[in-house]
Amino acid sequence: MTGHTNKKHSKSVKPIEARSKSNRTSTLTSLEAGRDHKRNGKWLITALVVAIAVALAMNHSAEWLSQILPKSAVEPASRPVLAAGSSNLAPNQTSEQLLRGRWVRPDGGYVIELANAQPDGRLEASYFNPRPVNVSRAEWHRSNDGLHIFVELRQANYPGATYSLRYLPATDQLVGDYFQPLYQQTFRVYFQRKSP
Repeated sequence: MTGHTNKKHSKSVKPIEARSKSNRTSTLTSLEAGRDHKRNGKWLITALVVAIAVALAMNHSAEWLSQILPKSAVEPASRPVLAAGSSNLAPNQTSEQLLRGRWVRPDGGYVIELANAQPDGRLEASYFNPRPVNVSRAEWHRSNDGLHIFVELRQANYPGATYSLRYLPATDQLVGDYFQPLYQQTFRVYFQRKSP
């Protein structure tokens, strides 16, 4: 039985050289396909991110542009610049009395209450989260791009936290930055006027 060969096995057995070359070729082909797939995936993700950024920019062009060009008035020409109870004023002519009221930050329910804006820049302000937080400093000023407010908080968990906000008459919002010194982070935020 030593000289006997099984015909079934002799057909399926490939020489070692042929097998290894074949395996190397299929391995290289699958690696290249994997690289192409990863490249295509990265391209797709990049394209989606860019498309989303463009869509957001087009949807909120006034806010987006104000972040890039903060020293210029960037209200869209197609939208009238009217605020609740105001006449047709340019941003640097907007009445500081429009700052008065309760303003709510939608992402957390934080409230800034503003009153009595004085010509010298003094401003009465209260802050709630939801309980009152001490306001150590509050002021406003007029710039070529409109009205700005600055509010500083001093209390446990708020050791010098600040809001630097700009009033947008077209949307009746306060938009700007919140600096949280405990984490040394600045967050982009906005407040909407709370209905009486």
